[in-house]
Amino acid sequence: MISKQKRNIYIIHGYQASPNDHWFPWLSQQLNQSGHVSKRIILAESAQPNFAYWQKLLASQLSKLDANSIIIAHSLGCIAALHYLTDYFRQHRGKIRAGIFVAGFMSPLRALPELDSFIQQVNLDSSLLAKHIPLSVCLLSSNDTYVAPPQTIQLANFIQAQTVEIKNAGHFMANDGYTEFQRLYDVLKPLL
Repeated sequence: MISKQKRNIYIIHGYQASPNDHWFPWLSQQLNQSGHVSKRIILAESAQPNFAYWQKLLASQLSKLDANSIIIAHSLGCIAALHYLTDYFRQHRGKIRAGIFVAGFMSPLRALPELDSFIQQVNLDSSLLAKHIPLSVCLLSSNDTYVAPPQTIQLANFIQAQTVEIKNAGHFMANDGYTEFQRLYDVLKPLL
């Protein structure tokens, strides 16, 4: 019998959130129960995100990525993670298993102009990311009031990711009913 490879899954929150918000604890529990290792990344001061500080925090918590690593990020955490991965893969060979980006974007958000300076510091390399993250998926909601669906589609096209649209999911937050996220887990399961 062939033993299944244990995956290391990193869950990255976004603006005004913590590792204990929304669907992050539920997903972490599902993954741990299925024999994988999940780590919820802490990005401090998320109510006033500092780009350079978040990059340092990502570097300290994502220092060993390999073919068994999966990155799952939400909202502002998506571009923070993708910027970190761009820098990481400029210095390291190899690939990660997959990336799943929920309500991601790469251009300024009309609803959240306070994030403009953070977003402007992001530098992504499309071909590098596609090469080192061979499997990537972007999930978007049809009625996201913060990230319009075309913005997530723009990110998906840039990183050569598949898109999955979920109807009326808001911004995939607890107050949108997302303390659990079965659809995300269903997308993730074949990658485990």
